[in-house]
Amino acid sequence: MTIHIGAMMPNRSLDESVLIKAITKVATDLAVLRDHLVQQKTLSWTLYFYYPVGKKKLTLQGYGCTHLTLRQILRIESAVPEKMVTSIHAERFVIAIIQDAIDAAGEFFSEQHVLFDLSAHLALVDLVTTKEQRAIN
Repeated sequence: MTIHIGAMMPNRSLDESVLIKAITKVATDLAVLRDHLVQQKTLSWTLYFYYPVGKKKLTLQGYGCTHLTLRQILRIESAVPEKMVTSIHAERFVIAIIQDAIDAAGEFFSEQHVLFDLSAHLALVDLVTTKEQRAIN
């Protein structure tokens, strides 16, 4: 199942934010792994990061899931805490959210009786590590 990542921003002034740079880096790292066996399946799931502004700030807490059966896509939405927009830990946050989203996708697909290789998806994300994690190891 292919992983897609997007961000819903209130305006273009946030294009250069630390969080967007982290999302872009992690998405690029995952794109390099697009030939990985787990990403060759027909179903897809998309993770959207929502910046904390306006009504979304008030209404979206944690995750929201939508399964779009026509396109065979599971859409998972994650609210971003305000402090994470400029945090030096943004990349670790993005990876942690992706790991949590994989768990949520696993639960959803299990309930729908759709095959989803949870451990293979988590192993894929393990191939994407932050600079801080590489420095520790």
